[in-house]
Amino acid sequence: MVRAFIAVEPSAEIRNAVSAAGQELRGAGRLSFVSPNLMHITLKFLGEVSESQIPKITGALDALSASAYQLNVSGISTFGRPPRVIKAEVHDGGATASLAADVELRLAKLGFPREDKPFSPHITIARVKEYSPALQPKIAAIKERDFGTCEISAVLLKKSVLTPSGPIYSTLYRVNL
Repeated sequence: MVRAFIAVEPSAEIRNAVSAAGQELRGAGRLSFVSPNLMHITLKFLGEVSESQIPKITGALDALSASAYQLNVSGISTFGRPPRVIKAEVHDGGATASLAADVELRLAKLGFPREDKPFSPHITIARVKEYSPALQPKIAAIKERDFGTCEISAVLLKKSVLTPSGPIYSTLYRVNL
């Protein structure tokens, strides 16, 4: 079995800028920061999949009809009350949401359950392990920051291995848009 997800990756420049902004939040509660080399935009989390399912998944990804597109990452917000996730927002005219919907449809045909929450493209900056009221003013100070624009030209099937020191991701398959 392989723990897997489908994602797109913004440029290294954007990931590094998002990570640097996240470092400005240090000291405001107990936060677990995502390393820039692990940052991505999840289109669909698959969970544990058997090795025999991988060719079917890659076949579904090969059938995607999307083209490369421009994506802007700007603004910081949170999920949850109190906040559990700090995220950078994605602005792309709905292109990532359309791509995720196409992935969702194709994988539902393979028996993967549909998501029950609306899709919200984002890059996770940190997970809040212990909330502090000092977090909100720090987020407000960088809330409107623009991290840049890049081209999204591939969809990735990623493998995730969970370790005590954090996840390790590797690319199992890449489909160019």
